[in-house]
Amino acid sequence: MRLKALILRPLAASVVGSLMLTTLAPMAPRAEPGPVKLRAAETTAAVTDTHDFDVSPDATHVAIHWAGHPDAIVSTSFSTDGSTFSEPETVDVEDSDDGPDGAPTDETYGALIRVDGVRDVRVHTDQPLAKLTVLALNAAGPEPMPLGVGADADAGTALPGVISRAAWGADESLRFDAAGDEQWTREYFPVQKLVVHHTAGRNADPDPAATVRAIYYYHAVTRRWADIGYNYLIDEAGRVYEGRYARDFWNGATPSSDNKAGLGVAAGHTKYYNQGTLAISLLGNFDLQAPTAAAHASLVRMLAWATAKYHINPTASGQLYVNPVSGVTGTQPNIAGHRDYAATSCPGGYLYAQLPSIRNEVAAQANTWPGEIFNPQRTLTFVTGTYTGRTFSSSGAITGTKTIALSGPTSALTDQSTVVPTQSGLWYSVTTGGWARYWIQHDAGITLSAAPSPQTRVGYETARPVSVPAGTYLGYRFDTYGNITASKSTTLAAGSTIWATGKSTIPNRAGKWYYVTVGALEGYWVLGVAGMSLGAAPPPLPVPIAVYSPPRELLISAGTYTGRRFSQYGINAGTYTATLTGPASAPTSRYSTLPGQSGNWYYIVDGTFKSYWLLESPGLKLAPGPSPSPSTTDSIFDSTGWLSGVGAR
Repeated sequence: MRLKALILRPLAASVVGSLMLTTLAPMAPRAEPGPVKLRAAETTAAVTDTHDFDVSPDATHVAIHWAGHPDAIVSTSFSTDGSTFSEPETVDVEDSDDGPDGAPTDETYGALIRVDGVRDVRVHTDQPLAKLTVLALNAAGPEPMPLGVGADADAGTALPGVISRAAWGADESLRFDAAGDEQWTREYFPVQKLVVHHTAGRNADPDPAATVRAIYYYHAVTRRWADIGYNYLIDEAGRVYEGRYARDFWNGATPSSDNKAGLGVAAGHTKYYNQGTLAISLLGNFDLQAPTAAAHASLVRMLAWATAKYHINPTASGQLYVNPVSGVTGTQPNIAGHRDYAATSCPGGYLYAQLPSIRNEVAAQANTWPGEIFNPQRTLTFVTGTYTGRTFSSSGAITGTKTIALSGPTSALTDQSTVVPTQSGLWYSVTTGGWARYWIQHDAGITLSAAPSPQTRVGYETARPVSVPAGTYLGYRFDTYGNITASKSTTLAAGSTIWATGKSTIPNRAGKWYYVTVGALEGYWVLGVAGMSLGAAPPPLPVPIAVYSPPRELLISAGTYTGRRFSQYGINAGTYTATLTGPASAPTSRYSTLPGQSGNWYYIVDGTFKSYWLLESPGLKLAPGPSPSPSTTDSIFDSTGWLSGVGAR
C-alpha cells in the first residue's frame, strides 16, 4: 500500500496596518507592519466520484490539489449552510511548468479560489483519485496603502509605486528552514525577456492583499517553492505588489526586483525560462473578461519601466533568449504571455489578445532619456513662486500643463531627473502633491536634497551562527526609513547561538545589525555588540551516494519509524513517527549521508513520510530496479527538496 500523507500547517493570525499618501509636502516615513501569519488547514481523502470536505467559515481562499491523473476533470461547488450548494465549476489547473525549475511532480495543483463564509466544499472528479487535498486559508488583514498608478500615462519610466512585501504582510519565515537558510537560493541575471501572467483567480476581488498573501503561502508552502513565483503582481485597482524577494530596500526605496548591481532576481513563473526573465502577474481570470483600465495602465507602466531599465525593445519578437544556466533558448516576443512559453491558457484570452497593443503602448511610454533615477526618491524644496509642470510624449512633445502658485516654501518628492528631447534645461519627475506625475524644470528656486547614505550590508548565502553571551537583548523591526515598527526582548541565562543571514547598517541607526532567522528573535534585527562573534560558513555539502531518477520504491516492513527533516547544518527541522501494522512502500529519490548525522538516509518523495528522511535500518529494503549512478555533481539542495524543512527550491 502507499502511505497516506499527513500534512500539518501552522495556525496563527496577525494584522496589517494601513499607510497614507501625502500631499505637496515632505512624505512622512511610513510604518511597515509585521508579517501576517496565515491560518491554514489541509484535509486529504480518496475521491472516487463526489466527496464533501468541511472547511472553516473563516477561510478566505481554497485550493485543491491531487496526486496522479493530471488529466482528471475536477469540479467544485460551495455551501455556506451545508445543504445548498453553488453551481459546480471546473477547477482551473495551474500549469505544471510553473515554479522554480526542478524535478517533475505527479501532483496537480488547482488555482486559488476566493471564498466567503463557506462551510463545505463539494468536489467531483471524473476519475478516481487516491489522494485529493483541500487547502483552506485565512489570509485576512487590512488592505495596505493604495499605491495604484492609475489610468493616466506619462513619458517617465522610473519605477512606479510598489507595495513592499513588508507592507502587504509577507511572512518572511516561510522562506527559511530551521537553521535560517533560504530554501530557494536567490540567483541574479541580466533581464532579457518580460512575461505576462494572470493568477486565474476571482475577478472583482474584495481583498486583493489577502489574495497576494494566499498566493505566497500556496507557492511557498503547498507547492513547496519557498517563495512567491512572480516578480510583481497587479490588482484590479492598479496597485502593484512586490513579489519574489530580491533584497532589502532602505531609505524608502521602491522594491525593484534586482540586486545592487542591477541584475534581476530569478523568480519561478515559467519553467526552463526563469533565469533572465521578469514576471508580472495580474490578479484575476482574463479568460472571462478583460483587465480593468487601472490594471491595464499599471501593467503598461511596469513594462515601460522594465524595458527602459533593461534596454529591451518592447515590440521586438524574434530576439534570441538564452537561459544563462541551462542554455535553453527561445525567440518569443520580448513582451510575451505565459502561453508563448508553455501549453497553458495563461494570461487568459482577453489579456493575451491585448498584448500587441500593450507592446505599442509600452513603446510610446518608455524612454531612455539621459538623466538619473532616484531610488529611493529625493526631496525637491521650492521657494515661494509660480511653477509650471508639464507632461511629455516619449519624443519630448508637451502633452499637458499645470501651473501652481506657491504662497510659501514647500516640498515634494522626485524619482527622476532628465534632459527631455526638444526641451531646454534639466527636468524633475514629481511623484507627490499637486504636480504628481508632472515634470518640473529646474531653476534657482528649486533645491534637490542630497542622496541618502548608502546601506552597508554583508549578506550570507547560508545562515551563519552568531555566538551571543548571556544577557538581555532587544530585537527590532524597521520600516524602510529605519523607524522602529516592532520590538521584542529576550533574556539568555547562558551563552547561546543565533542564526543570521546578514549584517547591515540601518538608516538613521548607529552600529551594525544582524538579521536573525532562527530562535526567539526570529525576524528581528539585533545590534551587534561586544562579545558577539560570527561563526564560520557551513562545511561543504555531502555528495549523495545514489540518485534515483525516476524514484525507486523503498519497501518498509511493519514497525514504528521516525522520519526527520534537517537543515543543511544537520539541525533537526521536524520529525514524524508512524507505526505500520503491515508491509508498505514509499518512493525515494536519494540515498545519502547527512551533515552531523550518523548512518545513511533515504529521502522520501510521497506518502506519510513525504519530504522526510528515513534512516537506513533492517526494516527498509530498496525494491529491485535500475542501478543508480553515484552522483558527483548534484547538490543535496536540489529540486527534490533535500534538507528543505518546509519546501523545495
